[in-house]
Order: sequence, then structure tokens, then C-alpha cells
Amino acid sequence: MPEQPVRLALVVAEFNYDITRLMEEKALSHAKFLDVEVPVVFHVPGFYDAPFGVAQVIRLDFIDAVAVIGAVIQGQTKHDELVANQAARALVDLSLQYGKPVTLGIIGP
Repeated sequence: MPEQPVRLALVVAEFNYDITRLMEEKALSHAKFLDVEVPVVFHVPGFYDAPFGVAQVIRLDFIDAVAVIGAVIQGQTKHDELVANQAARALVDLSLQYGKPVTLGIIGP
């Protein structure tokens, strides 16, 4: 009996779209190379909103894992660290709650 392909959802932050669009294209291309299905691509305004997107797709029975794509750019304050840390913590919590991997494809601090 052949193995079923992994079904991956992508959650893509649109803030810093010039960066995240390229990351999304590369992720989809590499998934195809690995024979990974990507039936859902969910866009959110920014990385801080990624936990909302993950919460929407991780509960779907046909999704095995979620990859989050985003870019958090360092600024003059520590706001970037706050955004990255809080969102990452929430993503770990969702992964543990649903028993499915949530990976971070994040450029940032």
C-alpha cells in the first residue's frame, strides 16, 4: 500500500510582502519537489496574526502540518522581538493543542 503524501497548509504573512511572496513561491516549489500536497494557503496581515491563521487550518482533518511564512524586520525599538516572541509562543501552543507540527519559516530577530 503506497504512503499518502503529507498534506501541508501554508500560513503566509502579507506584511513585508515583497519578501514573503518570494518565500511563498519557494515553499510551494519545494513542496512540489518533495511530493508534499499544499491544499490550503491562508494569508494573514502580519506575522503577529499567524496564530489566527494557523488556528483556522490546523483543525482541518485533511491537514497534517502547518508551515508559517513571514518576515519580521528589526526596527528602532524592541517591537520586532515582542511580535516574534509572542506569535512563536502561540504557534507552539497550537501545535501542542492539536498534536500537529507547526513550523516557522520566518526571517527576523
